[in-house]
Amino acid sequence: MSARPDPSTTVELARDYDAPPELVFNAFFDAKALQYIFSADAYTIIEMKVDARVGGGWTLVMRDEATGAIGHCTSHYLEIERPKRIVCLNQWLDGPLAGEPETKVTLEFEKIVRGTRLKLTHEFFPDSQTCKQHSTGWATAFERLARHLAAALVK
Repeated sequence: MSARPDPSTTVELARDYDAPPELVFNAFFDAKALQYIFSADAYTIIEMKVDARVGGGWTLVMRDEATGAIGHCTSHYLEIERPKRIVCLNQWLDGPLAGEPETKVTLEFEKIVRGTRLKLTHEFFPDSQTCKQHSTGWATAFERLARHLAAALVK
């Protein structure tokens, strides 16, 4: 039996989407979709690259809209089980989290009657403040994902 993640340094979110698991899952390997999903009012993803294979990963370049500061983050895929699960390790290369240990993201996609339940566990933040900031970021990303999926289903 595995230990529960530390709630003070772990983000856990879940949301249901009116879209099939394959569509929700594939959004996390589409660079253009991720650039939209990961952006927010306070910051914009100005570059996103994805290598969608175990051992591959993604890289992003983020601009803080208030300061103009640029940050770089990388992710390394540990597990990809289509269309059920993605596990990756994330690392900030510069900015306030540069030099901190990697964080682990687990995304689980569960087929439900009207679509998909997406469960996120993002763990190993260095402190509760950083965890809270990322929780807000993930909540925004989940909302933007809903908009992305709605637009994709209209096409």
